[in-house]
Amino acid sequence: MILWAPAFVDDLGDFPDRNIDSEFHRLTAGLGVVRKKLGEKRYAALLDLSARAKTLFAADQDDTNGKTDEGCVLLFEMEDVLKNERSPRVQAEMPDDEDEFTGD
Repeated sequence: MILWAPAFVDDLGDFPDRNIDSEFHRLTAGLGVVRKKLGEKRYAALLDLSARAKTLFAADQDDTNGKTDEGCVLLFEMEDVLKNERSPRVQAEMPDDEDEFTGD
């Protein structure tokens, strides 16, 4: 996502419907898919970080006032939360819902 920040628009035109709303919708939908694995506390924290990041990106559509950098920091924070949740699952070889040992 960071590569497309702050507007999340595809300048080449391959994905004309891509924008900040569509990208953050995909992000929150993806979090919803793994909600059970994350637990409610982490899920809520990630949704909060996502909403805050989207607000920052929306406030800096031209990448001129520093809000884009702040939004990127929040996306990296989300990545850290996800990695911290995933690591113990991988080490414990916990199966996913499909009984595969992917640890995600």
